[in-house]
Amino acid sequence: MFVIGGVGNLIRLIDRYVLRGVGDLSGGLAREVLLESSTSALSLVGAVLYPFGFIPILIYLGSRFMPRSRFKLIAALVLFLIPAFDALIIFSRSFMLVALAMAYFGTSISVFNGKAIPRKLLLPVAAGIAAVVFVSANVFLWRLDEMSFSVFDSIYVSGYAHTVIPNAGAHAILSNGGPAANMLAVILPISQYYTHALFEFQILWVQPTPQEFAFGALTFAPYFKALEMFGLAGAADLFALFPRVGVFTSFFGPLWVDFGWFSPLMMFVFGMWARSLARSAQKGDIGAYPLYSHFCVVLFFAPVVNFMISAQGMYSINAFVIFWIVSRKLYKMKPVAA
Repeated sequence: MFVIGGVGNLIRLIDRYVLRGVGDLSGGLAREVLLESSTSALSLVGAVLYPFGFIPILIYLGSRFMPRSRFKLIAALVLFLIPAFDALIIFSRSFMLVALAMAYFGTSISVFNGKAIPRKLLLPVAAGIAAVVFVSANVFLWRLDEMSFSVFDSIYVSGYAHTVIPNAGAHAILSNGGPAANMLAVILPISQYYTHALFEFQILWVQPTPQEFAFGALTFAPYFKALEMFGLAGAADLFALFPRVGVFTSFFGPLWVDFGWFSPLMMFVFGMWARSLARSAQKGDIGAYPLYSHFCVVLFFAPVVNFMISAQGMYSINAFVIFWIVSRKLYKMKPVAA
């Protein structure tokens, strides 16, 4: 898993910073170049392989038989964090959130037998949240600076502010200036970020034009991209599917756009699968740790975003499913003690 994940991360970095040449670009411009450039065979291979790099740290933490060493721990941790640091360079907060949440849920599952809030994790989690909030706030400010916006302007004109705007009391505080206004300017964007998605889903739900459906092209985008390279399928047109492209519509928006009224059935299937993985993880099944950890991340952020598709979620799920299947095969092949 370490070798596969390491090769995938290397390919991904070469594709981004050498072949696509985003190394010399600022964060916002680099994001635009990556979004506008078409998917190549090399970028698809890197995207498929790099999530395997999340797995070694969970194996190391959850294994009861693997020899321990500081080198293995540090190497696995560095490989786990490479995508998060890469995301920081291009001003993307989603990968950082996924990395922090996976680290927490993965440690809780593998080390603390699935306890939701282990005491030993309280201090590290508090420090991690503080670090992510600090980095996220700075990334947000860098983005605004590139667009020549102030924090106060963003509260009223950002994509989030379309559905969640300051009330009269908040507007009065912001207008008066001073320390109270500065503190509110820090709190409001975070609050807007976390609450706007359900309102955005309402806009998607009640839009007057007939809803177009993607029939799985969003949720299973990696497979559609692979088929598209051979001319066997087409990529989803986000501008035809969403009335407001580029804003989160909670976990339910992409699911509705993909499957329509069959969405509850898909949720039921994923829910049953998550429950089965939870039982396996409780029994100490290392093969279930990565996939169940990611499902925990998806469920935790469901009110905000669908991490099955955002932050290349389906690529991670694809890697974790492969590891889960391979671990089943290896378990069946293990020698029986005399």
